[in-house]
Amino acid sequence: MTKTADYTISLIRALVQEQPVPPVPEGLSLQELFDFSRSHSIEALIFRELCPLIADPDDPVWKQWENRVNLLLAQSIVQLQARDDIIRNLTAAGIDVMPVKGCWLKERYPDINDRQMSDLDMLIHLRDAALAERVLLSMGYRKEEVCFHHTAYLKPPYTEVELHVFLLPETDEHAGYYQNIWEKAIPVEGTPRLYMLKPEDEYLFYLVHLSSHLSESGSGIRSILDNCIYARCFPNMDAVYLEGELKTLGLLELSRQVQALSRCWFETGQAIPDELEPLAQEVCAAGTYGYLEMRTHHRMERLSKTYRNPVIRVFAYCLPRFFCPLSEMRRNYLILEKAPVLLPVFWVVRMISMMLHGKSFWQHLRSVFGEGGRHG
Repeated sequence: MTKTADYTISLIRALVQEQPVPPVPEGLSLQELFDFSRSHSIEALIFRELCPLIADPDDPVWKQWENRVNLLLAQSIVQLQARDDIIRNLTAAGIDVMPVKGCWLKERYPDINDRQMSDLDMLIHLRDAALAERVLLSMGYRKEEVCFHHTAYLKPPYTEVELHVFLLPETDEHAGYYQNIWEKAIPVEGTPRLYMLKPEDEYLFYLVHLSSHLSESGSGIRSILDNCIYARCFPNMDAVYLEGELKTLGLLELSRQVQALSRCWFETGQAIPDELEPLAQEVCAAGTYGYLEMRTHHRMERLSKTYRNPVIRVFAYCLPRFFCPLSEMRRNYLILEKAPVLLPVFWVVRMISMMLHGKSFWQHLRSVFGEGGRHG
């Protein structure tokens, strides 16, 4: 791991353990710390730790960092208020709601600005999707993106909501486990129709989500810190239940590695065992949401086991992404509900839209062809 990563982790450990802030190592610049912490979405937390050491209002990097933290604080306040407003309006409309992931976890951190959220994730019943959409539209949100298992709604400047009708897409290896997740929902006292998972099931979903990121594009330091926060907030989780469910999910070994890495980084400060080095290196390199090259590499590596020919492998990767099934396309292009025969036309429309969207499409394509050649 790099000096920047080592020091950043030591700062987080000092915060979690309420220990003195360690001095900045010689040769480590403020810009490096800012860039690294921002790539892992922990810049507000690191800024708070560094304030007693190097607060300098005249330093342009420090001023930029401070402005960023103030913006994030405004975003945090708006997001939490939006969460409560959405819950109030959806439940008042007779809709069962289960906020998941960062919706609850954010407030379990020492400070609400320590844990950033890109969006608000909430689970509803499929039968309530149309009514929930009308509620959100009436609140000033606009519909942004439709996927198989969720629909995204945006309200500038800070609020994006993902309304899930399933916690996972049907292509996910763990989708079957969560098919009847409402059976594990617990009513929240004092708020009719508001539900949450018990700590053990909440923690299991965290690991499932982390596993998905790690197997695709990777996941950063914040994801391991989430494990530490779960352990501190829920020290008495049912270990027997967790072990049984983790075996069912096939995640027992991952959970052991994540817990061990979390203890080394944020509790003991001990050297990482050799067997954890690959995970530690991958987490530090990936950043919050991983990176395109890693996601493409993992997918092409899996395809290489089935398709030896690199040309066929590239087509096998691209075709299902460019030519989505009717079930998904008609949620983005409503006319296909009445005229499914137009599906090929809207494949072309979607392709052109992706090509015009910007550099991300072309970066992805270059990455795919690069990986296709590498595994050829």
